[in-house]
Amino acid sequence: MEVDVIVEPDLGPAQLVELAQAAERYGVRTLWASNYFAHWDPFVSLAPVALATDRLQLGALALSPFEMHPLKIANALLSLNELADGRAQVSIGAGEGNLDAMALAKPPKIVAAVREAVEIVIGAGSGRLRKDGYAGEHFQVRFPCAYDWLRAPPPLVYLGAYRHQMMRAGARVAGGVFIGCTPLEILPPAIAAIREGLARREAPQDGFRINSFWAWHLKKDRAEGYRESRRELAWRARKLDPQLISLFLGHEDVQFVREHWDDFVAAWFDRSGNIRGVPDRITNTLCEGFTSTGGLEDLDREIERFRRFGEAGQTTISLRLHDNPMEALEIIGRHVVPALR
Repeated sequence: MEVDVIVEPDLGPAQLVELAQAAERYGVRTLWASNYFAHWDPFVSLAPVALATDRLQLGALALSPFEMHPLKIANALLSLNELADGRAQVSIGAGEGNLDAMALAKPPKIVAAVREAVEIVIGAGSGRLRKDGYAGEHFQVRFPCAYDWLRAPPPLVYLGAYRHQMMRAGARVAGGVFIGCTPLEILPPAIAAIREGLARREAPQDGFRINSFWAWHLKKDRAEGYRESRRELAWRARKLDPQLISLFLGHEDVQFVREHWDDFVAAWFDRSGNIRGVPDRITNTLCEGFTSTGGLEDLDREIERFRRFGEAGQTTISLRLHDNPMEALEIIGRHVVPALR
């Protein structure tokens, strides 16, 4: 199984170049820049990285067609892809935080709309918009778009998905499915949904990729790893969805977590990692169930977890880095990448 890394959205291009060059040396497949509101634009940030690396794939995630028309996503992606000689990627999904920040709504048929967006972006890179554009229920391209300036191979386009219906749609039309934070306990039905979609493709897809977001909080200082992981818990498991956290907690603890939701959020905003009123046995269980948390002594446990992701059918794992990303990258590059080759 191959290893990608996802970096913080507030890192500037110079920082990304340094991390990207190290990632390339370690054999990381892709460096992903996140698309958050009020942060660096991922395509702009990755442009100098494209010029400073040779093999590393460069990705932007996640782009929503409800904040940016699919044709404009295609323009940004194809521009980066040309700079990178065919190494650009994107994950397109329904969107969440950006839409909330801009008070943008999603249409009733979200899966169909995201599928159309993926078809437009892939169509732009493959020449399918050259003659007639695109006529969809949700998105249209009314003029022919030839893209005669393209020279590089088409970029990889993922469809980002949390739910099985979206996963099936992605498997039917995209080059890969990017699964949101899915622990091993519920991965098999997700893989089954993707394979169901693949069976319904009009044409076989060579090199189809199944990737997933996974938070990385293994530190040289084990206590710091847990502090960082607790700080981010409010956004894990689809914002601590009761159905998901019940995989690891009993009914009373699930209710307790929901009652203390504001305390989880406060620990993120104050950057403390101290979740008021919530015992360590609960927070540690969530950290260990939904992320890789701990110290160097926990590396073997996490590498075995990733091997099981691969045995279940994933081709790639994307590890989300947080504080001190170079230290995290060094641990991943020296221990995780070689172990999973």
